[in-house]
Amino acid sequence: MDRKISLNSTKRSETRASLQTESFDLLVIGGGITGAGIALDAAHRGLKVLLLEMQDFGAGTSSRSTKLIHGGLRYLKQFEFRLVREVGRERAILFANAPHIVVPERMLLPVTKGGTFGRLGVALGLWVYDLLARVDRDERRRMLGKGETQKKEPLLRAKGLRGA
Repeated sequence: MDRKISLNSTKRSETRASLQTESFDLLVIGGGITGAGIALDAAHRGLKVLLLEMQDFGAGTSSRSTKLIHGGLRYLKQFEFRLVREVGRERAILFANAPHIVVPERMLLPVTKGGTFGRLGVALGLWVYDLLARVDRDERRRMLGKGETQKKEPLLRAKGLRGA
């Protein structure tokens, strides 16, 4: 039986009563990002899932998150190639499941004189990351020169800046 329950608080006692007569394959307690993700995954696998939340869905810690999806770039620096691939796969799942919510955001990773990696090292690292994470061609990273970087982010310190 595929039944959807209204999230209307005026029907809460009626909803509770109806749930007492049903059985579920999985009970997930907590309707934040983790609980909702587990419930979604289980439902996609054909399980009958009940997701319970004390307050409103996503109202706790999830409501105060940065709303950024971790890309796993730091794993590349540690040579954790398997994790880079896994994070890329999970990122693709989020894009597929919630294209109305998940929006790619461009960011700058400034490269400076005396930094850990030079422009070539950063470019190579991002290229390897894109391949391992299976990033779509139109979303792949590209390097900017100093001038273009300053145009995009004029408040960056110019001294020692090599690009981004």
